Amino acid sequence: MDLQSLVAAHMPNRRRPRQMGAAAEDRYYRNQITLPRLRLRLLGLTAATAGVTLLLAGIINT
Repeated sequence: MDLQSLVAAHMPNRRRPRQMGAAAEDRYYRNQITLPRLRLRLLGLTAATAGVTLLLAGIINT
């Protein structure tokens, strides 16, 4: 087996995406634009980080 055949055998087979209708295309782009929901854990971590930062800033400045 030559090098060209070996490379061709291991190349991924990429199919062309199928055509979407107007409604499907609208749904696709609407789903891409929506912001991710903040999870409670992420919100708690952000609040704790902000609290510690403010506490340290208050301790250092006094």
